[in-house]
Amino acid sequence: MNPPLALLDAWNLRLQGELGGRLNRHWQVRDRQERAVLRRWHAPEAEVRYELDVLNLVSRTHLNLPLLRRGPQAMDGALWSLHDFVPGNPAPREDARRRGRWLADLQARWRDLPCPPPRPGWSDALDVLNDPVADALLDAQEIAHPSNVRLCRWHLHRARTALAEVRPGPRPQTLIHGDFTPWNLRVQMDVWTGLLDFEFTRPADPMEDFALAWRGVHDDVVRGYAEHSALNDEDLALLTPLWWAHLLGAALHDLERGIRDDGWSTRKLLVRSPLMGALAAPYPG
Repeated sequence: MNPPLALLDAWNLRLQGELGGRLNRHWQVRDRQERAVLRRWHAPEAEVRYELDVLNLVSRTHLNLPLLRRGPQAMDGALWSLHDFVPGNPAPREDARRRGRWLADLQARWRDLPCPPPRPGWSDALDVLNDPVADALLDAQEIAHPSNVRLCRWHLHRARTALAEVRPGPRPQTLIHGDFTPWNLRVQMDVWTGLLDFEFTRPADPMEDFALAWRGVHDDVVRGYAEHSALNDEDLALLTPLWWAHLLGAALHDLERGIRDDGWSTRKLLVRSPLMGALAAPYPG
């Protein structure tokens, strides 16, 4: 479905082509003589306003960002907004070490920003591991989804054990991006210059951002990050529990709402890396 003609006319935009998107949809447009991006939001207004506030908060941290030009405007049952086009190419997927350095650089740029309130609908990742509701949900779904429940329960218990051994003290809370992946970075002349996709940006433990960039497989992200910003033993011990907590949160969300899992979370739970230490033991099935 293309954007409504009434909106294009009202904002004097010329449609150039679709840019895609998993939930939020994007189109490249011409705003007078400049490239811009039109966005159709797949989120309630509170989340839309939150994300736009975050973009405004980080606007002076010397990166090209999809800053707001117009909107949000309600039309055809959705909210629409117009944003700056972020030039450049996605980061090379194979250069994980450099991406780790860039993530450390991002955290340094954002370290002194005021921490916004929690993102609507989000909680601390480690809360998933300690939530008794997770056990009740797995018990309730075991007959309907036996293999997925066994997989989730096994990783949940292993992550809880690891967390109990670490016994982390109070952890820092800073603004994290939440999806620091190659396709959300923009590079020009071999220099990282831009950042996209603030759907998961929120205050959290900075190691949560790091775990989501590592994803249990990109070990050079860890090495590159450590070249820029030191990691202590507690940081490294939390890496796998934080990553598994993210995956388990998504899997439990789907189970609770009866959503058919596309297999992404469960496949990622089976990924192993030497950096996981004892948690790298294979799932017995």
